[in-house]
Amino acid sequence: MTNLGNKLVKIHSVSEDNFSLTLEFSDGFSSSVSLRHIFDAPQGLAAEVLKGQMYSKCFIESGALAWPNGLEFCADSIRIWIDDQKNIRAS
Repeated sequence: MTNLGNKLVKIHSVSEDNFSLTLEFSDGFSSSVSLRHIFDAPQGLAAEVLKGQMYSKCFIESGALAWPNGLEFCADSIRIWIDDQKNIRAS
């Protein structure tokens, strides 16, 4: 089960080639996550991120992953995506 209620504290790396990030959470957990499911067929603010070439300009704001145009993902959502991606690789 995913430990929820954490915040992001650091972005370790950003890869524009495969839409992945390596992130550290407030509980010390660190992992890479693919955001390909968001940016392969982007809509709304995600499309603006790509159109404005802002993907690598992500930052942490109030514990969430954010971009300059206002796109944000909470740490809990990212943590669930990490767990889901690990489960897919394991099966």
